[in-house]
Amino acid sequence: MTFPTPSAKLALAAWLESHTEFRLSAQANSLTDALKDLETSPKPTSYLAQLRQLKRYFNRTIFAVLMASMILGLVAVPPAFVTNQSDQVNIFWLFIILLGFHALNFIVWCVTMMATMRQHTNSKGILLSLLIFFNKKISKHSHINKDISEAYLHWQCPTHSNKWLIGSLSHAAWGCYLLAGWLMTLLLLLTNQVNFVWETTLLSDDAFIQLTQTLSLLPQWFGIALPNQLDILASRVDLVSQTAITRQHWANFLLASIMFYGVLPRLVFTILCLSMYHITRATRPLSTQEKIIQNRYQQQESHNRHILDADDHKDTSKSIHTDATHNGTLSDNTRWALFEWSDAKPDELSNARSVSLLNSREEQNQFLTLSSDEPIYILVNGRQSPDRGVRRFFSQARMRYPAVVMVILDNGKDRFVEDWQRLARETSLPSTLLSKKD
Repeated sequence: MTFPTPSAKLALAAWLESHTEFRLSAQANSLTDALKDLETSPKPTSYLAQLRQLKRYFNRTIFAVLMASMILGLVAVPPAFVTNQSDQVNIFWLFIILLGFHALNFIVWCVTMMATMRQHTNSKGILLSLLIFFNKKISKHSHINKDISEAYLHWQCPTHSNKWLIGSLSHAAWGCYLLAGWLMTLLLLLTNQVNFVWETTLLSDDAFIQLTQTLSLLPQWFGIALPNQLDILASRVDLVSQTAITRQHWANFLLASIMFYGVLPRLVFTILCLSMYHITRATRPLSTQEKIIQNRYQQQESHNRHILDADDHKDTSKSIHTDATHNGTLSDNTRWALFEWSDAKPDELSNARSVSLLNSREEQNQFLTLSSDEPIYILVNGRQSPDRGVRRFFSQARMRYPAVVMVILDNGKDRFVEDWQRLARETSLPSTLLSKKD
């Protein structure tokens, strides 16, 4: 899926709405349409354009780190092959140079993961902190909005999946280092003839043979020719002669060990950590602001499609009129009531004899406890959708106030005007439009 994904756009919008004055359009028909505001605001470089630019910087920084790891692997091997006049190379000194620090780092990573398996650590590690540092410097140099930079890092490096991101970067860097070392070792072995020797003071010959044969178990499964017991005994440092077959066996042993104990494990754990990183990101719980945004447009999409619950106070009487859907002239000096009104009072009500509010349940109940035969206009907002409780109120209001009229405020693009007109027909209530163009 191309970047940015819908989840990335939602996370960006939630961050901006929480930390800036940016707001998604309230008039959008769906969340997808609302998120398009990120492509047009601000000018001249939109939020999404800046987000894509930050993503490119982050990916390029990772690529630079991996290339640096490969260069280190290439330059670390030749010094280990420096031989004396007899062209002898200590085989296990090569192992320490190529695999020693790798094994130590791998053990530390495993212990850390086991210790923090049930914790959501906020630590970013040295490598990830370095990437974030460079990304911030580059974004500052590129004049990218600071809020966008913070929003991107919040999305790219979330607390709940940080350890998997750190792990994937670490394993990938070590994998590049070891792969470059393997390639350089192969090149040196192809162009140089060396004798592989070993020497030890603390270990006995039998212990050294057992250690070598233990390390040979995994490569042997693939039919690779490896040093046998005679090759090992013939490779002591004090023995000068070494056959070509013995040298080849030791070369196979060295290359196979780097590949099976270094490169392949790092590749497997890179894929594992990267998969866990994406899985934990995909299953992360939405933030409060993200839920607010989703609910905002889900409610809009669900209007006028489903009846959430049945109305137990259905009016069985038949309609006795045809509602007016034109801009009628409303009488001056008449009582008005604003139903669930949150906007400013319209200018058209300046000559009204009285204007009351019907916002709370108490105000509506008090209105229904009274009755009158004089005309009264109830103004409703076409931007808001009527629900079951609204229908019940107008059914009762029609019985209490025979001359009541529903006035629907329409700004020309309000989407729920027809719902109010339908409600008026169902409750046998006269209705008219009060048009107000923007």
